[in-house]
Amino acid sequence: MNFKHFLFTRFNVQYLEMVPYNLGMDPDVWLEGRIELFFDFCYPSVKNQTCKDFQWIVFFDTRTPSHFLDSIAAQDTDGIIAFHYTDHWKKLNGEILQIMNREKNQYDSFISTRIDGDDAVSGDFICSIQSEVMKLKTETPFAINCSNGVILDTQLGIFYQKKILSNAFISLVQNSASLNTSIFKVEHQTISREIKTIELEEPKMWLQVVHGGNLINKTSGLPLTKNIGQHFNISLEINDANPKSGNLLKAYLKYLRIRVNNLKIKVNRVFGK
Repeated sequence: MNFKHFLFTRFNVQYLEMVPYNLGMDPDVWLEGRIELFFDFCYPSVKNQTCKDFQWIVFFDTRTPSHFLDSIAAQDTDGIIAFHYTDHWKKLNGEILQIMNREKNQYDSFISTRIDGDDAVSGDFICSIQSEVMKLKTETPFAINCSNGVILDTQLGIFYQKKILSNAFISLVQNSASLNTSIFKVEHQTISREIKTIELEEPKMWLQVVHGGNLINKTSGLPLTKNIGQHFNISLEINDANPKSGNLLKAYLKYLRIRVNNLKIKVNRVFGK
């Protein structure tokens, strides 16, 4: 199969409206923090992929001040970011389709994978997706979801093992002759309801970062006793941090309480209580 693999990131599209409304923050202060998170987590994980056969397209708001863009470009020492600009989330679908349509005569298929700018992926993430695509005989379009990952609470320094279906790292595989949607057309939580989805069960494929400025993401899952940041090639400072035993114990007890409560709910459903 002759394919091209795109990795898409929405960096700060519509941040001037959304940040004050959703987070109550100054947009420029938020953007400074976002850039730091990007180069602590997302950038090194993408840079250190074992497979280099992909293109990383990052969408920035057209109103982003030039000094922020210059800072990002200066830190992109390997030149792996393709800068693209838009002024509205709703335009992303059409703009991504334009990008792929320009190259559709060169490839049989396209793989589109999404990653948020404050998250990370394992070193073999891209390779695993491409290997799965190569061996599948499934009719396009279909999605590939890496179910198993890790959530990091940066404030406590705790990593949590987690399985999430139709998650924020999902990929869309399409035939180049029938491009009619993009990876951002539908919310990732609902993609699996609309498109046939293959679940990859390899462990620790992605890292979702909970840093205090998240709109939706929360910590959950099985707390891990070790720092596994190296698995995602994230910054050395974070790799050297280890959680305090007291925080780890509290996290594990919370996990057990949730599991027990979930078990009670299932038992009550079975016996009609």
